[in-house]
Amino acid sequence: MISRFDDYCLHQTPDYLRVPATTDRNFYDRYFFSGYERSGAIVFGAAFGRYPNRHVQDAHFSVAVGGRQVSLHASLLLSPDPSIMECGPLKLEIVEPMRLLRCYGDAEGVGYDLEFRAETGAIDEGRLKLERDGMTFIDQTRFMQYGRWHGWIAIDGVRYPVDQSRCHGLRDKSWGVRLFAENHTTAEKGGQIFWMNLVARLDGEFCVIRVLDDGEGVSKERTGYFAPVYDTPVDVPVGEPCLIHVADWTFDLDFRDGTRRIGGGRYRVELEDGSCRDWEMVAGPSFYYAGIGYNHATWNHGLSHGPVLALEREDWDLSGVDMSRLDRQMLLSVMTLRENGRVIGFGHTEQLLMGPYRPLGWSEAQYVDL
Repeated sequence: MISRFDDYCLHQTPDYLRVPATTDRNFYDRYFFSGYERSGAIVFGAAFGRYPNRHVQDAHFSVAVGGRQVSLHASLLLSPDPSIMECGPLKLEIVEPMRLLRCYGDAEGVGYDLEFRAETGAIDEGRLKLERDGMTFIDQTRFMQYGRWHGWIAIDGVRYPVDQSRCHGLRDKSWGVRLFAENHTTAEKGGQIFWMNLVARLDGEFCVIRVLDDGEGVSKERTGYFAPVYDTPVDVPVGEPCLIHVADWTFDLDFRDGTRRIGGGRYRVELEDGSCRDWEMVAGPSFYYAGIGYNHATWNHGLSHGPVLALEREDWDLSGVDMSRLDRQMLLSVMTLRENGRVIGFGHTEQLLMGPYRPLGWSEAQYVDL
């Protein structure tokens, strides 16, 4: 079926632009957003994804505020036009590519209208391809940006302003093949993943450091970069030309309440020029990614919910999160960063730590606990 995007010189195959070049059911094309006040008083996230070979698209919005996390989930048959990024009342608009994006919606007592204003150029993180037992289960490309948020969120009639002077966050766009829907991050309980990052907004620069290790502590990915921060979206380049890459980094983590939820850590970051940065991180409030679909038993990305719009609100008490649940393992914690005892920045740390990990003494029997 033809769509208006076919009027652009964007085609990579003889097929219509909306048709993937692969028939793999796990092909996807999706957006991810996170945002938070520096204090952690408000933390939120949004997502929108298309799954063409499953004929479905879905969207999510979730906010942690006042001791609870409230989420909206929506699913709909795939739109034939890739430029229509809507699932009923949950919508995404590209105001200006790579610079301004708008997430908005109103349903079930939850409303929001938020504009993401980029502070960094789009950072090309390249292609990641991973295999398990000789079979490719991830083959994706991703770019990401850091920025500021402006707008508002309303929950059951209570309105929370979101001001760009104190509300920051991250967004990424990725596409390719990876596990979702009925496939989870690990094929079954007993699988292993150690994935963690640190995302920091420093004075005049932004950085990401990331690790993906196997159970022995051998890194499949241990990388990072620093990028300049621009004063206004109009100054932001489409692709960031001024990255400083991390050569290696190490970490020593603290955990909260006898769980694997990271409470703090110490990091040594080695840059390509041979210089080192030694940081200490203290984590604050957390936000659980099940609220935007990740590993959710009912609302995992790409699941079909029938031929008509499906919409559901979900609430949970953040003081009573069951950290033994598999869908509570992927999370974000707002954090403060120090160097030589002085606060040098803020940001967040993300984690998905499941199964054995020899460097920390975690065994097969300790799947999600310490």
